[in-house]
Amino acid sequence: MFWMASVAHAHPHMWIDAKASLGFDAQGRLAAIHQTWRFDEMSSVYSLQGLAKDKQGQYRPKDLQSMADDWVAALGEPQSHYFTRVAVGGKSLAFGKPRKASVKWDKAAGRLALSFELPLTQPVQAKVADIDIYDPTFFVAYAFEDKDAVTLDGAPAACTSQYRPPRELDWKTLQRLAAIPAEQEHLPEELFAITQSLTHRIEVRCS
Repeated sequence: MFWMASVAHAHPHMWIDAKASLGFDAQGRLAAIHQTWRFDEMSSVYSLQGLAKDKQGQYRPKDLQSMADDWVAALGEPQSHYFTRVAVGGKSLAFGKPRKASVKWDKAAGRLALSFELPLTQPVQAKVADIDIYDPTFFVAYAFEDKDAVTLDGAPAACTSQYRPPRELDWKTLQRLAAIPAEQEHLPEELFAITQSLTHRIEVRCS
């Protein structure tokens, strides 16, 4: 299942505190989506198992960079495709090769954070653009809770963004998801029909 082994026993298996910065070019066009995903403590510790430390007890930068490169490469697979969709007029836009991938370890918090940037193959100048970030299999649960979780970088003054969280799941659906074992990669059809709609949407409007 996608790019990091699971350590939990239910859906979701992993929790991510996310941030997204929408980058604009000199012509005022939406050009890239820079994201930072901060993993929960259990997933972070599990991912670091077997990774050597230096004499100062720190993880080596080259090893963390290798981890970042591997994760971003796996995220590019068709099933996940970076868990990100940018659409204008209902049409999905294509991404170029990811860049600026890095992994940082916060020892005090006990959490890893992956950062990467998705450039659009063709920057777009549009009055309306929608960015969806989500895992339709609900293997990963995202949260955009920080006040600066969504920002615009280099946007024209006439552009604004609004974050819309997914709807909350009812208790019965949550119980059914929690009963699914970690080794089961695919959700039952009726549950998948629900979870694939749990998008974290960022609406960009330029007047």
